[in-house]
Amino acid sequence: MLFYTSYMNKYKSHEQWAALAPLDVIRVETVLSRYPIHRLAKQGRIAIELQETTEGGETALWWEVSHNLRDGQPRPLAYKLDTLVVNRRIEAAGRPLPRIIRLGSLTEICRELGLVDSGANTNKVKRALLQNASAFITAKIRYKSAAGAARRIEVGDTRYAVVFTGETLPDGRTADAVYLVLHDFYREILDHALVRPLDYDYLKGLPPAAQRLYEVLSYALFAALKNRRPRARLAYSEFCRLAPLTRHVEWERVRVQMAQIHAPHRKSGYLAGVEFEATTDREGRPDWTMVYEPGPKAQAEHQAFTTRGGPVVLEIEPPPAPPEPPPPAQAPPTAVEPAPTGLAAELAARGVSRAVAAELVRQFPEERLRRQIEVVDWLRETKPQRIKDLGAYLVGAIREDYAAPAGFEAKAARTTRETAERAALEREVEARKAKAREREERDRIQAYWEALPAERRAALDAEALAGADPADRAAYAAATAPPVRRMLRAGLRDAHLRRL
Repeated sequence: MLFYTSYMNKYKSHEQWAALAPLDVIRVETVLSRYPIHRLAKQGRIAIELQETTEGGETALWWEVSHNLRDGQPRPLAYKLDTLVVNRRIEAAGRPLPRIIRLGSLTEICRELGLVDSGANTNKVKRALLQNASAFITAKIRYKSAAGAARRIEVGDTRYAVVFTGETLPDGRTADAVYLVLHDFYREILDHALVRPLDYDYLKGLPPAAQRLYEVLSYALFAALKNRRPRARLAYSEFCRLAPLTRHVEWERVRVQMAQIHAPHRKSGYLAGVEFEATTDREGRPDWTMVYEPGPKAQAEHQAFTTRGGPVVLEIEPPPAPPEPPPPAQAPPTAVEPAPTGLAAELAARGVSRAVAAELVRQFPEERLRRQIEVVDWLRETKPQRIKDLGAYLVGAIREDYAAPAGFEAKAARTTRETAERAALEREVEARKAKAREREERDRIQAYWEALPAERRAALDAEALAGADPADRAAYAAATAPPVRRMLRAGLRDAHLRRL
């Protein structure tokens, strides 16, 4: 790797390169951690909803996270709690994972997060735990298991429930600390997913947005190092989507935002250089490709993680060079020629020259252009052999107003069908949410009941029977079989407890 060797040679004179430091590794699953759950922006609310479709129009990915209105969106503290404390306990628990995992007391969690032990901080940690526990995930994803098998999961649920000190655990014990009760789909993924190593100490010292960049970018950096490529690339829009962060379209705001996120990685030597290439996304909005040169820390991590028997140690990086100044406030370093916009951009993207695209937009109505673009896209996907020159075919289709071919489904019909499918999925999700809420309420009632002394239980049973609907009371009195009486009595009691 000449690009890396030349970089390292500059620092061979430094004694620090002779030193070694323990590498505290955490292994994180590679399925759910790819997608956002927490809002890392300091202010406002960011909708977390990702959707990807195949060329045939099928849903390849659906990822949506909704939150509890009382506790709010999981925020940076909840993110740190999940990635530094929860993931550490999950790793330590081994596989297969137990259903119940002990986190520790609120004081211990504060200490682990580097927070001063105070009433205010323990309350913040408690709220962050509730935010994480109530983050409802609606997902349809595919992934590869550690055994190499292709797996698919479609679910609407939270990842885990939280049980605080003094409350009753599902196995009947009284919690002596904070515990998590992992839900089935989450355990299934954790038991079967591939894992990847990350530097725990480095994670712990990073601000939330910089930590998320480390998690997202490490895939591309390691791939570049493995394949001996000098740089890795990541779209700015993609990082904002996966973080999630507010996406800007003005270069100056992008520059300032990313300079702050890149700063700790440049200082540590994880990144040796960052460049921006101006481009546009599919909708024609301004975007930038971020081009990263791996630094000595990234190289050292890659070597430690891929060495047989490793990771054991990580070489300390040399004293970092003074941070490079951020890019100038003017246009990005590699600005491109302004691209056509709107319909002209859509035509140009399909092989029509810019001049002809502009002429067609002026000459023909928008409806004709959009209809022929839609037909051409369909033909390209379903009958690619029919079109030899996409741009020439599209120009002819617009000028001559070709009729739609047999089998073509118009956008309106497809939209209607997809809307119906989406509505059906939403109804299913709502039903699952209702079922989850019902289960949680039932678990709370059961935990409350089991924690009561015998005399209080007897009193509540009597109150429930006295306050029951006359017809329900009569049905209970008429029952003779003990199992039936117990079932009816439990129903009367649960209804009474819900009214309290």
